[in-house]
Amino acid sequence: MIVLVGLASAIIYGVSDFYGGIGSRRLPPILVSFVSFAVAIVPIAIATPLFGSVWSSEAVWLGAIAGVAGAVSIWAFYAALAIAPMSVISPTVAALAASIPAVVGIARGERFTPIGYLALVVLVVAAALLGITREAGGGRVGVKAIGLAVLSAIGFGGYNVVIELTPPESQLSPLLVDLVVGAALYAIVVAVIRARRGAAFPVIGADRRGLGYAVVAGVTLAIANALLVWGLHQGQLAIMGVLSALYPLGTVLLALTVLRERLTAVQIVGVVLALGASVALVFG
Repeated sequence: MIVLVGLASAIIYGVSDFYGGIGSRRLPPILVSFVSFAVAIVPIAIATPLFGSVWSSEAVWLGAIAGVAGAVSIWAFYAALAIAPMSVISPTVAALAASIPAVVGIARGERFTPIGYLALVVLVVAAALLGITREAGGGRVGVKAIGLAVLSAIGFGGYNVVIELTPPESQLSPLLVDLVVGAALYAIVVAVIRARRGAAFPVIGADRRGLGYAVVAGVTLAIANALLVWGLHQGQLAIMGVLSALYPLGTVLLALTVLRERLTAVQIVGVVLALGASVALVFG
């Protein structure tokens, strides 16, 4: 069950990234990020009391830390992509983000069969392969881009570690705090940019289709986050952390079906490895 939830969370994260990426072609990425976080708050706010979420100071401050980590990691990811090839940045972030919760989980006592350990390693490799895209012209990767990629990976991986530390009875309450904090940070950045650029940075009257994509990204972000929180509360940080890093799987599948893009040979290998290793985790 935990593996299926992890895969579902990863695929839905990929869907959110897909529509967020499409929206960012029509609107500034920071605005898309703000809208998606703000939209995600609504379903989580409704679901939080329905799931009997218990509020505590621990849930609030850990949720706030997760919110900062999530917002910073997404910003760093976009910033790295703006100055370096996606074919380098995406797999680097995916592999590092998968490794952090796996190492922390194992260090804290999570144990697997030999097949399980091998499956975790294969999943990290699959996450990296899925992120490799077909790009023309390569381009150089500077120290700044690598630094941003590492910061993004630490944020994504650290997010999983922090959420796993929240009390299981808190359910969705830390996630709600996380989204509110993230949305607030993005709102501040949007307000500052708007004040500096004026009409050159449209907020009201922005491209409607772009906003629509951002809304879809927000709804799917809420679903993926809720699944991730449930999985992490089962005490399987290593498994959920690695599986959630397979988010490129959802993006790749949508690019294949919606945009009619062709998978590269490397991505096909990544899909096969991801599915095979997931099955190994279930039966290993």
